[in-house]
Amino acid sequence: MPLIKSTKKGAFAKNVKAEIAAGKKPDQAVAIAYSVKREAEKEPKSNSHSAHSEKRSKHYHEKVVATKVYGGKNQMTQARSQKIQNDEDWSE
Repeated sequence: MPLIKSTKKGAFAKNVKAEIAAGKKPDQAVAIAYSVKREAEKEPKSNSHSAHSEKRSKHYHEKVVATKVYGGKNQMTQARSQKIQNDEDWSE
Protein backbone atom coordinates (compact mmCIF):
# COMPACT_ATOMS: atom_id res chain seq x y z
CA MET A 1 0.00 0.00 0.00
CA PRO A 2 1.50 3.39 -0.93
CA LEU A 3 2.11 5.91 1.82
CA ILE A 4 0.06 9.08 2.13
CA LYS A 5 2.02 12.14 1.01
CA SER A 6 0.67 14.75 3.40
CA THR A 7 1.79 16.97 6.27
CA LYS A 8 -1.25 16.20 8.44
CA LYS A 9 -0.98 14.29 11.74
CA GLY A 10 -3.53 11.70 10.69
CA ALA A 11 -1.64 10.86 7.53
CA PHE A 12 1.58 10.58 9.53
CA ALA A 13 -0.03 8.13 11.96
CA LYS A 14 -1.48 6.04 9.12
CA ASN A 15 1.94 5.92 7.45
CA VAL A 16 3.56 4.68 10.68
CA LYS A 17 0.87 2.01 11.09
CA ALA A 18 1.23 0.92 7.47
CA GLU A 19 5.00 0.56 7.79
CA ILE A 20 4.71 -1.41 11.03
CA ALA A 21 2.11 -3.66 9.38
CA ALA A 22 4.58 -4.17 6.53
CA GLY A 23 7.08 -5.58 9.04
CA LYS A 24 9.29 -2.56 9.72
CA LYS A 25 10.57 -1.80 13.24
CA PRO A 26 8.69 1.06 14.98
CA ASP A 27 11.70 3.39 14.92
CA GLN A 28 12.24 2.74 11.23
CA ALA A 29 8.53 3.20 10.51
CA VAL A 30 8.57 6.61 12.22
CA ALA A 31 11.69 7.65 10.28
CA ILE A 32 10.04 6.68 7.00
CA ALA A 33 6.85 8.55 7.92
CA TYR A 34 8.87 11.68 8.74
CA SER A 35 10.69 11.38 5.43
CA VAL A 36 7.39 11.20 3.53
CA LYS A 37 6.09 14.20 5.51
CA ARG A 38 9.21 16.27 4.66
CA GLU A 39 8.83 15.45 0.97
CA ALA A 40 5.18 16.52 1.11
CA GLU A 41 6.22 19.86 2.63
CA LYS A 42 8.62 20.52 -0.25
CA GLU A 43 6.10 19.89 -3.02
CA PRO A 44 3.70 22.76 -3.73
CA LYS A 45 0.24 21.45 -4.41
CA SER A 46 -1.27 22.66 -7.65
CA ASN A 47 -4.67 23.22 -6.08
CA SER A 48 -3.44 24.96 -2.93
CA HIS A 49 -4.09 28.64 -2.35
CA SER A 50 -0.42 29.57 -2.09
CA ALA A 51 0.44 27.87 -5.39
CA HIS A 52 -2.46 29.67 -7.04
CA SER A 53 -1.37 33.04 -5.63
CA GLU A 54 2.20 32.41 -6.74
CA LYS A 55 1.02 31.59 -10.25
CA ARG A 56 -1.11 34.77 -10.42
CA SER A 57 1.75 36.90 -9.11
CA LYS A 58 4.14 35.47 -11.68
CA HIS A 59 1.61 36.12 -14.46
CA TYR A 60 1.05 39.69 -13.26
CA HIS A 61 4.74 40.54 -13.21
CA GLU A 62 5.55 38.84 -16.49
CA LYS A 63 2.56 39.96 -18.56
CA VAL A 64 0.86 42.97 -17.02
CA VAL A 65 3.77 44.96 -15.61
CA ALA A 66 6.08 44.13 -18.50
CA THR A 67 3.55 45.36 -21.07
CA LYS A 68 2.79 48.64 -19.27
CA VAL A 69 6.11 50.27 -19.99
CA TYR A 70 6.18 53.78 -21.39
CA GLY A 71 9.47 55.12 -22.69
CA GLY A 72 11.54 52.84 -20.49
CA LYS A 73 9.40 53.53 -17.40
CA ASN A 74 6.61 51.49 -15.92
CA GLN A 75 3.41 53.20 -14.78
CA MET A 76 4.52 53.76 -11.20
CA THR A 77 7.85 55.30 -12.20
CA GLN A 78 6.12 57.40 -14.84
CA ALA A 79 3.58 58.68 -12.31
CA ARG A 80 6.36 59.55 -9.85
CA SER A 81 8.31 61.38 -12.58
CA GLN A 82 5.18 63.29 -13.55
CA LYS A 83 4.57 64.32 -9.92
CA ILE A 84 8.15 65.55 -9.57
CA GLN A 85 7.83 67.57 -12.77
CA ASN A 86 4.56 69.09 -11.56
CA ASP A 87 6.14 70.02 -8.22
CA GLU A 88 9.05 71.67 -10.03
CA ASP A 89 6.62 73.67 -12.20
CA TRP A 90 4.98 75.11 -9.06
CA SER A 91 8.29 76.05 -7.47
CA GLU A 92 9.33 78.28 -10.37
